Amino acid sequence: MTRLNRVFAAALVLVASTAWSAGFVPDKSSLTFVGKQMGAPVEGRFRHFDGDIVFNPADLAHSHARIEVDLASIDLASDESESEIKGKSWFHVTAHPKAVFESTTIRALGGDRYEVKGRLMVKGITRELTLPLQVHRVGGLMVAEGSTVLRRTDFNVGEGVWADPDSVALEVRVNYKMTLKS
Repeated sequence: MTRLNRVFAAALVLVASTAWSAGFVPDKSSLTFVGKQMGAPVEGRFRHFDGDIVFNPADLAHSHARIEVDLASIDLASDESESEIKGKSWFHVTAHPKAVFESTTIRALGGDRYEVKGRLMVKGITRELTLPLQVHRVGGLMVAEGSTVLRRTDFNVGEGVWADPDSVALEVRVNYKMTLKS
């Protein structure tokens, strides 16, 4: 094998080893949030969500992510709270069963940090969103995680009496961890 062929083969191995796709690992992924009600933190998570994610640091132009969240899978550790939040004033899951994030661009920030721009749709309302992302490997898996703050009223979540920020804070911190296998 000539030196040029060895370099080319090594480059192919490098690119192949850094491309991650179609191997979303839901049981090693998480989607959690923290809001405040009457000034006290309220934590929750979504038990069911799925990802169609292709990530290749060497080819970000062809990398993308689409995450679908089953809103009825919300876990607030309270049947009463879960029933309320699935209702019309909050997520209205009978009319809008899923929230969807779809990336439009992914940009490297240096090191293992990235910025993912995209659109988030909740309750039929779509907003532009920029997500910070930290990527690292754990064994044969790639873990992409980060956190962002959303204003719930941007998506008409918590309408009517629940729109009052004195009872339920407008900002909700969302923490995401997506795990992929190659």
